[in-house]
This record gives sequence, structure tokens and C-alpha cells, in this order.
Amino acid sequence: MIAQRFLIATALMIFVGSAARAEVKSAPIFADNMMLQADLADPIWGTATAGEDVTVQINGQSRSTKANADGKWMVKIDPIKAGGPFELKINSRTIKNVLVGEVWHASGQSNMRYPLLNAENGKADMATATDSSIRYYLADFWQPANSRWIICSPGECAQFSAVAYYFAKDLREKLNTPIGIVDTSISGACCEQFVNPDFLAADKELTTLLAARHGDPKPGDYYLGIIKPIVSFGIKGVIWYQGEGNRDFPVTYRKLFPALISDWRGEWGQGDFPFIYIQLANYGKSSPAPKEDKNAALRDAQLSALSVPNTAMVVTIDCAPPGNVEPQNVHYPNKKPVGQRTALAVLALAYGQKIEASGPIFKEATFAGGKVTVTFTHLGQGLAIHGEKLLGFVIAGEDHKWVRAEASIEGDKVIAQSDQVPSPVAVRYAFEANPQCNLYNKDGLPASPFRSDTFVTFATKDAGR
Repeated sequence: MIAQRFLIATALMIFVGSAARAEVKSAPIFADNMMLQADLADPIWGTATAGEDVTVQINGQSRSTKANADGKWMVKIDPIKAGGPFELKINSRTIKNVLVGEVWHASGQSNMRYPLLNAENGKADMATATDSSIRYYLADFWQPANSRWIICSPGECAQFSAVAYYFAKDLREKLNTPIGIVDTSISGACCEQFVNPDFLAADKELTTLLAARHGDPKPGDYYLGIIKPIVSFGIKGVIWYQGEGNRDFPVTYRKLFPALISDWRGEWGQGDFPFIYIQLANYGKSSPAPKEDKNAALRDAQLSALSVPNTAMVVTIDCAPPGNVEPQNVHYPNKKPVGQRTALAVLALAYGQKIEASGPIFKEATFAGGKVTVTFTHLGQGLAIHGEKLLGFVIAGEDHKWVRAEASIEGDKVIAQSDQVPSPVAVRYAFEANPQCNLYNKDGLPASPFRSDTFVTFATKDAGR
């Protein structure tokens, strides 16, 4: 009897030990209906018992490794051309219906998270969302177990990010390849929450600036909860829509936002991948007289980030309701042009298409004879006015008092002047919460708000400083 019990106990221990060692897990993002980035040595990773053998197979490839002392493992597969579906096998587990295509990481706050269901004409567009080669991974910070890959279909796309959906749809049509979106946006988020806290701690100046934000969310908490779990996943680049949560701190944002870009590029280890970001839209009531605003100052901080290599900015100053329309809502429903303009920027920056993908961007202002001459980059086919009269320009003299200017297009320049400012020293365009502004290029893309000055006022400095 004793011998029999010993044998049973021994067998049970062997079974339990084998079962424990057999539990090889992949990171949650590796799941049915997923998409891998084409033409990239995609990393595949997960956890297992220390020393456990792990074999990954896909499209005729086989890669083997062992879990390290911490129980972590990773392999990199050889690049695969766009296509599928494939099966991805990790030991005894099979991940089905895997496509290979162009994967974009979409992140930010509520205007990126804004669902297709609520977008202008969203319900009608949902009915035609039948392209199964668009795949969408919704990373759920609050309930991680709900994170999953979704195949685009009328019954499944209601909670897709509207911006990301219209972006993916246009990209799919232009590139004729599968498109994947990995969405880590979180409503109400601040930029610093998406940055690795160790990266922030190493930057003493930025740490000091952020310390002034009393009572605000803890830096890095969203990074740890939603970004870190997908770091290294193969992507083509990032599309980012955020800024509302930081608009009281435009000076800090000038350093913080480039820091986020640098942090993510370092974390992913894919070099300086394309980073396309969306400038804040018009929001708030219009003012008869020029009125500075924190939204305008944050847009200016975003404009300055174009100095970061391999970036592009999408202007949305004309996408929300004008300032004389009620109600005003920072979460505006007109998301289709935002997604489409983002696709244009990506096609030019990431895929090298020879198209004009931006509206006019301020280059230089010169002051002579009581007039201001403004030049731009991204002229496209030339400057244009949407309307009868050019609106949105203000000028100031040495007294720093802003006056609405008479402005006109002369060739590839804008000339601004006012009898009230005989010797202007500064010019601004659309530098208000919800400006009346209508400068475009003939390619149909709006000019970015800008300022030539560096005047320090309540609106252009961080709150409390």
C-alpha cells in the first residue's frame, strides 16, 4: 500500500511539473485575427518557466529559444511580405487568421478614442465597413482582459476610433495592402502619462517642469499599464492625437512632447519611425477682438515639434464647429477629414508619395513700410482663400497690442497691415481658441496657426508661472 501511494504521488508530481513547464504564454497582443508588420523582423515574445523551450512557427519559418531566468522569451522572425492569412504557432498553441500588412500605433486622448459610432455620418459609414483586411486592436487600460483584435465589419466597428478608422480606410485604398491599428488612446490622458517614468526621471529639467502640475495624474502610469505591454510590437509608425490635457502648460509641452517621441522610438528599437501627430482643433467661443488662449499656445507648441526628425503634423483648425455655433464641444464629431488628412501625411512621410500633404506652414515674417510680409512652406499648388476675404491675421507694434489686420495674398506671400499699427513688429494667424481663419493651399489643406513673436503672456506661459 505504501509503495502504491508513493508511485501515485510520484506520478502526480511528474504530471504537475510537466503541466507547469508546458505553460508557454505569448504577450496578449498575439492573438487570433492579429496583424504583423510587413517587411520587418517582427519580435514575438512572452513568458514561460525559466529554461523552457519555445518554438515559434509561421509561413514556413521556425525559430526556437529558451525562457530566461526571469521566465521571459523573445524571438524575431524573418520579414514577411504583406499577405495572409497565416497561422502563428507557439509550441502547442495556434494563433489563427493572422495577416501581414502595415501596422500603425494610434494613441492619445479622447479625440483619438472618439468612436466611429458617434462620428458625423458614422452610422452610415459603419454599414459599409466590410473590409476584413483592416484589423483593429483595442488596448483596454481599465479592463486589460477585454483587449482584443477585431476584424473590421459593420457589427464590430462601432467602437473603432473614428480618426483611426478613416485613416486606415484611406491608407488601405491607397496602398492596397492590409492595414492594422493598435489603439492605446485613453480619454482625459495627459502626455506625461504615456512616457516611461524612468525616462522622465532622467530629465531633470522636465521633472522640475512637471512637478509644478499639482494634483495632476502621475507621470508614466499609462505607460506602465498600456504602452509597456506592447513595446517592441512591430509597427510602421505612430499617429497621435492629444494635447487638450496639457493645454494649461504649453511651455512644458514644448519639451514634453518631443520627449515622448524620443522615449517611444528608443523603447521600440526600430529607429526614428514616422511619428504623425494631430494639432488641436478649433474650440470655444469666438471673440470680436483678438484674444489669446491656452488652446492656441498648445497648438504653437505642437507646431514647434516639427523640428523633431521624421515627424508630420495634421492641421484641424477648421474641423470643429465655428465659435458662433452652440453648443461647443471639444469632442467634435467631424472626424473624417482628420483621418483623411492623417493618411495624406503618412503617405508622404512614411511611404514617400510625391503629394502635398500639409497646408501652409509659417516660414518667415518681414516688416517694412507699415506692412508685414509672410512666407510659407508647403505652398502646394499655391495659396488660396476659402471665402471672399482673408481672415485670421492680427498684427502688433512695440506696445504688444493686437489688432485685426487687412490681409491679402500676393503670389506666394501674404501681406498684412492695419492703419492702427503704423510700425508692426509681430504677426499672428489663427492664434485664438476658435478663430475665424481661411488660409489654405490650392490642394485644399488649411494653414497652421502660428505666431512670429515670442511675447510672454498669461496665455503663452505655463499656469501658475
